[in-house]
Amino acid sequence: MANPTPHGGQVFSIARFLDRRPSEIWDFSANINPLGPPDSVKAAVRSAIDTLQHYPDSTHHESKEILAHQLTVDPGSLLIGNGAAEIIDMVLRYRRPRRVIVLDPAFGEYRAAAHRNRISVVGIPLGADSFEVPWDDIVSTAETGDLVVWNNPHNPSGRCFGRQTYEAPLRLLSDRGVFLLIDESFLDFVPAQEEVSALSFLQSPQSLVTVVRSLTKYYAIPGLRFGFAVADPHWVQQVETVRDGWSVNQLAQAAAIAGLMDTEFKQRSQTWLHQTQRQVAALWQNSAQYVRYPTQVNFFLLRWAREETSRQLSQALQSQAILVRRADDFVGLGPAYWRIAIRGADDNEHLYQATQALLHHLGMQS
Repeated sequence: MANPTPHGGQVFSIARFLDRRPSEIWDFSANINPLGPPDSVKAAVRSAIDTLQHYPDSTHHESKEILAHQLTVDPGSLLIGNGAAEIIDMVLRYRRPRRVIVLDPAFGEYRAAAHRNRISVVGIPLGADSFEVPWDDIVSTAETGDLVVWNNPHNPSGRCFGRQTYEAPLRLLSDRGVFLLIDESFLDFVPAQEEVSALSFLQSPQSLVTVVRSLTKYYAIPGLRFGFAVADPHWVQQVETVRDGWSVNQLAQAAAIAGLMDTEFKQRSQTWLHQTQRQVAALWQNSAQYVRYPTQVNFFLLRWAREETSRQLSQALQSQAILVRRADDFVGLGPAYWRIAIRGADDNEHLYQATQALLHHLGMQS
């Protein structure tokens, strides 16, 4: 039996391995909103099929106008990409930092993008188990020309940090000439976004801050992909003249526009997440076998007392077509940790009961 993939969402390869259909896989490894894609997005994609004989809009005009209105930003400050991963890659390619400073554990794409662009990486560990950000260490380490990348809400812990906790050190770093990339890909799952987002840092001219967001997970369109950045308009204009203008296809743009305008879907998503977060907390109560970390988004982190328990369970669950994201490749975590997506109530119950049954079978009842 193969180990679970180090990246979530590999449903097609796992389905081939298990000789199952993708629809038969219970995927808790990718943090996708189970309520989506919304009907509005599906309808928009169907309508957009009739435009496939044309090249996509390389200016991303309509999606920029909607985002600018919703975020109260200049449309010229928006950079649209094929998911957050392409945006991150463009930031590193065109900012050309001296070093990339990553706060571990972190989304693996930060290191991967730095390596692709031949930029050295410096890792700074977050607080053990608390995932607190060691701002004093970051300020003492980062130098002019470096780029600090951090995600808030934090992946993989699910913790969210209010702006008051990071505003002062980020201003100090920016004044020093340090680039800042704040990845807010999961912010749509947070109710009080204005208390968390770093968008206010972009009000100053020639800002060194880039805020990255993704629609892929919230609107459940990883098969299309749509991400964007908000940054200094002068820098965005420079990037637009040299980037690949065709990377965001027509269907993805139509899906993003429809999703952004669907207020009813946003309300349903907030209600669903509030209810299922409570369900998850009631199911996965801490035991001698594991510790569950509190979360403010659509996934949570679990730490098993023994790595061998984690390995045995994740492999046994995979044989039952249930995928969890084991954190083998997260620097500072390792195979004892699982990152688990929150899905519908029945699915969440299914994962918990399957895990408990396996613990009982293995003689490790929690």
